[in-house]
This record gives sequence, C-alpha cells and structure tokens, in this order.
Amino acid sequence: MNIIKRELRSNLKALIIWMCSISLVIFAASAEFGAFRDNPEIMEAMEGFEVMFQALGGSVTNMSTPEGFLSLMSIYLYLPLSIYGALLGSSIISKEERDRTAEYLFTLPIKRSQVLKRKIIAALIYQTFFVFYILLACTVFFSRYGLDSNFYSFIRYMFVGLTFISYIFMFIGMMLSSILKQYKKSGSITLAILIGTYMLNMLVGIVEELEFLKYVIPFQYFEVNEMLSGNIEVIFVLLSLLIIGSCVGAVFHFYRKRDLYI
Repeated sequence: MNIIKRELRSNLKALIIWMCSISLVIFAASAEFGAFRDNPEIMEAMEGFEVMFQALGGSVTNMSTPEGFLSLMSIYLYLPLSIYGALLGSSIISKEERDRTAEYLFTLPIKRSQVLKRKIIAALIYQTFFVFYILLACTVFFSRYGLDSNFYSFIRYMFVGLTFISYIFMFIGMMLSSILKQYKKSGSITLAILIGTYMLNMLVGIVEELEFLKYVIPFQYFEVNEMLSGNIEVIFVLLSLLIIGSCVGAVFHFYRKRDLYI
C-alpha cells in the first residue's frame, strides 16, 4: 500500500498539469461549437473539408449536435490521453533507475512482482481517473447547449474507447521500459509508435484499400461514427484485451530478469 501511495504522490503534479491543459481544449471546443451551431453559413463552408473529417473518422453532418461535434473533436481527447498514458506507463516502471532509488526499493523484503503490481495499480488509478475527468469536463462545458440522451449515450461509449486505447499505450510503455536496457528510450519509442499508428489511422480513413490495417491500429478500434450509432465491435474489444494482456505478461516476464542500473 505504501508503494501505491508513493507512486500516486510522485505522479500527481503531472496529472494536474494534464488535467488543466485538457480542460482548456474542451472549453475551446465547446465555445467553437456555439459558433458552428448558430451559423449555417459556416456549416456550408465546412462541407469542402469532408475528406479531412473522414480521415478523422467523422462527418460534417455531425457538427450540428453536441455529441456529433465532440466526436469530430475526439482526436484532441484521444491523443493527449494516449500520450499521457504512454509517458505514465514508461516512467512509472523506469523511475527507480532514473531517480536512483532502485537500490533502496529492491533491498526491501518485497518481490519485484509485488512492486510491479502496485505500480500498475497506481497507473490504472490515475489513467482511469483522467478518463473520468475528461468526460465529466465534456459534459459540464457542453451542458449549456441542452444535452439529451444521445449525448450521454455517446459519452458512455466514449468511456469505453478512451479507456481501452489509453490502457493499450500505457501498457506498451510499461512493456518497453521492462525490455529496453536503456530506460530513457522507452518513452520516446512508445510515443513514436503512438504517432505512427495515428498517422496510419488518418491514412486508412482516406484510402479504402488500406482498411485491412485497422486491426493493428488501436485508434481504429473505437471509431466515433460507430459510437454515435451506439455500436462497438466485440472483435476490437477482444483485440484490445489481447494487447493489454500480452503487454502485462511481458512486463512481469522481462522485469524479473532485468538488470537494474543504479
């Protein structure tokens, strides 16, 4: 329990900074929706960017409702949340080497697997709380537009999508921190994977011939158009669980054998 408290305390400042930043993004999005909602001329002008919106997984026709507009802006929620998860996952595993505390921590009468379990629990607490906070902020900032059951239904589906995708990149970060000998590289490599899959995600949205790649692109697992219609494909939930489970297994396997550089 002390390790969980220690990890929560040491990562609190970063979480607060991310929460403040994402609040500004959501507030700006809600203000922008007000301009689109009451101005049909802007809506007509935006029709020329339909291809761009398709690459983001949305459509211009969705912009007239709070949930539709939020779905178009969802990439600004998915990306920061995934980046936060990737950095949290990679740092929470490697921080003992970075802060030169590994020698003290692992001389205590506690197994590495027990330390890992507590670190994972702390990371899950912060990551899940961040997801809740983002969706709560969306609800609060968009509430002035008279939300209906469709919005709250979309928010529930968004919770599933945001949670699974952020967990995927968080555990990828943990896995790389456990495998790589140079812990400093884990964060940058995880971010490179994240950005690379996001770029592929946009490419798949434009080029139909590349649709087969959606099974290896986490951003494709929970498309906003599908969630707007109240649908989440079970195959992608299972794929997400498989990736997360594989990463967790790799973390415990490789970290037990890892030489800690202190």
